[in-house]
Amino acid sequence: MKVGDYVVRKKYHKDIIFVIEHIEGQIAYLKGVEIRLLADSPLDDLEISTQIYREEKLDRELFCRPGILKGKVLHLDGDVRYLEMCLAKYEDLGLRVDGYHYKEADMPQVVIELLRKHRPDILVITGHDARHKDETYAHSADFVQTVRQARTFEKDKDRLIIFAGACQSNYEALIAAGANFASSPGRINIHALDPVYISSQIASESVKNYIDIERILDNTSCKTKGIGGIDTRGVARKVYPNRD
Repeated sequence: MKVGDYVVRKKYHKDIIFVIEHIEGQIAYLKGVEIRLLADSPLDDLEISTQIYREEKLDRELFCRPGILKGKVLHLDGDVRYLEMCLAKYEDLGLRVDGYHYKEADMPQVVIELLRKHRPDILVITGHDARHKDETYAHSADFVQTVRQARTFEKDKDRLIIFAGACQSNYEALIAAGANFASSPGRINIHALDPVYISSQIASESVKNYIDIERILDNTSCKTKGIGGIDTRGVARKVYPNRD
């Protein structure tokens, strides 16, 4: 096996697809292809994966409505590869997005400047996280502080909609800090593109309507164990007159 190979771990019943980031001796250091997860594994526990991507379900009808000005997204990501994956999906869905790679610990210092610069309707704050055995978290505190900073810029949760968190993040703390949507109620891993699926549905729903949270969460990889949220309005606006 070599760096760049797509692999699964036999010990964990081949549940997650990883890419090998680097190898030291007989240990491979891995990054989830779809799941925002870092791991390491003995080489003899790995097996080459024949499946790479699994497509999530989307409400495609939302993206086909004519004469609609969809919401704009600002996406902050602690992982450059996942950022590139997310930006490609936003583009595929026809959404306006500005994306930046920052370390999770640096996000609180830059978020207000970026909000002033781009004036988004939706803010995504994500990257890597983990819950440790002592009940502390790798980066939940950084995400919480970033949400709090963003809320000093815009307190109205329907004027700036925030998705925050990553794998195993402290969901309750993120919601309390001011996020509309957050991970992870069940302290589980989330799909790398879950932030895109959530924000794309909001960006395409009419500002007149509250989004159907249950339907949207049901279309994510782990449903309500992975992501939760509060009642939130859409941000799309109809353009008059519509010549289409």
